[in-house]
Amino acid sequence: MRWWKKLIFSIVSLVWGYISLDFLYYAFLKLTDAKGAAQNYTPKGEGLYQLLGAGMFLLWFFINGLYFWLIQKTSPQIDMVEENYKTGEKKIRRKWVDIILQIAFIITGLLLRWTYIMYIYIPNA
Repeated sequence: MRWWKKLIFSIVSLVWGYISLDFLYYAFLKLTDAKGAAQNYTPKGEGLYQLLGAGMFLLWFFINGLYFWLIQKTSPQIDMVEENYKTGEKKIRRKWVDIILQIAFIITGLLLRWTYIMYIYIPNA
C-alpha cells in the first residue's frame, strides 16, 4: 500500500477510534436502560431503546467489518506460499500487516478519547 493511502487510513482510524468510544458508550446506555427507572419498566418504551442499543452495537461491528474489508481490498494482494518440506503440503500465509496497523490506530484513538475524558473532561466538570 502506498504511503499516502496508509496516511489516509491512519487518520480515518484515529478519528473512528476517537468517535467510537462515545458511540459505544451511548449504545451501552441504551442497551442497559441506564435511566435508572427499572421499577417502571415497560417493554414498549424501554424495550425499544434496548433494541436500539443492540442495533447500534451491531452497526458498529458492521462498519468495522466494512472498513477492514476496504483496507484489505486496497492493500497489495500478495500472499506467501510456504511448503512443508516433510509432507509437501502447501500453506498460504496472508499479509495482515495493514489491518493490524489500522486496528492499532483505532485502539489508539479509543485510548486518546478515554484519556481526554478521564484527565481533562471529568476533573473540570
